[in-house]
Amino acid sequence: MVDDSVEYPELVDVLRYETADGPSYRSVPAGEGERIVAVHENEVRNRLWVRRLVLGAFAAIGVGYGVASGNALLGAVGAGIVLVVGWQTGNGPDRAGAIPELVDERIQQERASSAYEIDAHTSDPWNEQQ
Repeated sequence: MVDDSVEYPELVDVLRYETADGPSYRSVPAGEGERIVAVHENEVRNRLWVRRLVLGAFAAIGVGYGVASGNALLGAVGAGIVLVVGWQTGNGPDRAGAIPELVDERIQQERASSAYEIDAHTSDPWNEQQ
């Protein structure tokens, strides 16, 4: 039986985002941290899928143009250049920084504020006003 007269401290999860200025810590309600990380991972996965789809389409257009113009070798070289440039420019550090790391779970808000330099506390991470 829970005593309603006792006030329990607010429990939070702490997330670390990598930024250009160094790590940024944010607290969210306890239990939401894993869900937020999963949402960010899914978003990055979807962006990569769309990027690969677009690169493949441009490569196919290059091969198609080469075949249509009677010079399949030119089309294959063009498609190869598109794929190599796309592959090299897509491996930047921004992809890893887009996914936060769950550094602490279910700790008191006061303890999180003292242990980490909390930049923001969100009481409802799914309805942020930015």
